Amino acid sequence: MRVFLFTTGLAVAVASAPAAAQESGAPDETTLSTIVVTTPLRRESTLAGATSAVTVIGRDAIEKAPTRDVAQLLRSYAGVSVNSYGGLGSSSSVQLRGMSNTQTLVLVNGVRTASATGGTTAWANIPLESIERIEIAKGPHSSAYGADAIGGIVNIITRQGGSCPQGRALCGSVTAGVSHPWGGFTAADVRGEKDGLSVALGASLLGTRGYDFTLSGLEPDDDGFIRGAMNFAIARAFDWGKIYADGLFSRGRNQFDASWGGNEADTTAFFGKAGVRIDHDADWSTTLEVSQGFDRAENFRNGVSGTEDYITRRTGLLVNTGRSMQTGAFEHFVLLGGEFYREGITTNAGAYDETERDLSGVFGQYSLAIGSWHFDSGLRYDYNEQFGDAVTYNLGAAYDVTPDLAVRASWGTGFRAPTFNDLYYPFSGNPDLDPERSRTVEAGLSWTPGLDTRLDVSLYRTWLKDGIAWAPDPSDPSGFIWRPYNITDARISGLEISGSHALNDRLTLTGGIDWRDPRDEGTGKYIAHRERFKANAGVSFAATEALSIDVNGLYGSGAYADAANTARLSSYVTFDVAASYSVDDRSRLKLAAENLLDRDYSTQSGYRAPGRTVTLSFTRQF
Repeated sequence: MRVFLFTTGLAVAVASAPAAAQESGAPDETTLSTIVVTTPLRRESTLAGATSAVTVIGRDAIEKAPTRDVAQLLRSYAGVSVNSYGGLGSSSSVQLRGMSNTQTLVLVNGVRTASATGGTTAWANIPLESIERIEIAKGPHSSAYGADAIGGIVNIITRQGGSCPQGRALCGSVTAGVSHPWGGFTAADVRGEKDGLSVALGASLLGTRGYDFTLSGLEPDDDGFIRGAMNFAIARAFDWGKIYADGLFSRGRNQFDASWGGNEADTTAFFGKAGVRIDHDADWSTTLEVSQGFDRAENFRNGVSGTEDYITRRTGLLVNTGRSMQTGAFEHFVLLGGEFYREGITTNAGAYDETERDLSGVFGQYSLAIGSWHFDSGLRYDYNEQFGDAVTYNLGAAYDVTPDLAVRASWGTGFRAPTFNDLYYPFSGNPDLDPERSRTVEAGLSWTPGLDTRLDVSLYRTWLKDGIAWAPDPSDPSGFIWRPYNITDARISGLEISGSHALNDRLTLTGGIDWRDPRDEGTGKYIAHRERFKANAGVSFAATEALSIDVNGLYGSGAYADAANTARLSSYVTFDVAASYSVDDRSRLKLAAENLLDRDYSTQSGYRAPGRTVTLSFTRQF
């Protein structure tokens, strides 16, 4: 009955007070047409003209969030599912539209973050304090980015330089806080802009005692976590263009439960780039970027000699040139580019047949706008020296039915490259694997009848072919050896509805419904650990000029825990609360509680999701 009332109330709220979900709904973002995104088309474009679903999580929404974990922040947004293997510092599986975490491309400032061995991103390495905004481009985007962008892209943009209030040369903030289960954190950042030079620098430190992540009773102790991080950005504007560089570095130690091998890990990560943009004229520019990614996990157990290291190094080069043109009533934009990166691994966990590979791609995009119509198209060719080539494309259209209502439709393809573990894991890899391939069709609408009301709806279907799954090796009678095979074909259908509405200057309602049908086409059963229904409802209330309160409720239907659909995780309802009080125009106190009612639930079988977590922090601007 409680779940029924929750979801019914949510549906009424969304239906009676709609608002756009194609954007974060932060109170200070009141003009949809002015929001500029870079992720979907790999260039600046307006969110209002997007031909596929895009969500932007701005700095205001990040600061209001009750969590210190970027993965937990994402789980309330439409199209995003998060399977947690515990609390802060644990592994998290972030999935877009029912695809796996390895079929979701995660970027930091456009730089790939996934390990080349397992193909997943260590979300614990990315601190919220370093993030300016997050752009989530849902659906296939391989025609722009190449491998792995089947379910979509999560692009995390770190804090950038900019002007300061009252014309000051430098400004920034300092934050300190404590949390229960017992932990603490501190962060500081500084930014500025003068004479065409902009800079940003930030640092943070977080530590927590944690709790026992596993439900099996294995190693019944608290699993703690500590992480230090630094981010930087520098840019210099000239009459002819701009030079720039940015990066994120983090170092951490996390504890986990394991029956053998390591139960602690030291992690190191760096993602950075440097580039130059040449403006040939007002309508034509060329960009050249070099990037470097580094990811290391060193697993160990106290009192036991030896470690198990996994290191990924990825060096990239990107060049593109784009030009806009006007012919009568037609507005054209053409982008041509090429990308090359070399990724390699180093490990002492066994001898891989190959430890390095080169990947390259060339791509082109063409966009056309005429009157109320907007069209996007893209074509890309990728070559991987290990498995061969792949061709992907996308076609999209958007039409402004009225100034308030826009409809869109798109069709695109994607692919995922097998990882080093898939191909060459000692005694188990399969070098004959083909890449996974997908096709996706999407239709949607965005309705903005006023600055205070927004609604976004997306309906989609994805077909996955040659999905890679690990299964027992038929030649091994013991059943101990598993190998990856191209044996999975899947079909995922889904519907996303989200919106917000400001009833007045003080009270804003938000809500969303996320339904999907993730099926294995071979068996007809649901894919294991894929969320099938999610609903959320939120209230943002400015009680006084100094005090604001945000409450968000989330309902998740339990996914099946096995491929045979014989075991199912329980459904759950959680409530998060955050209250912020401005002591003066530069000082703010924040009290937040995640999972306020301390509900026990799991999104990954065998692992306990975080219970009630209370955080108190103080921020001072300068």
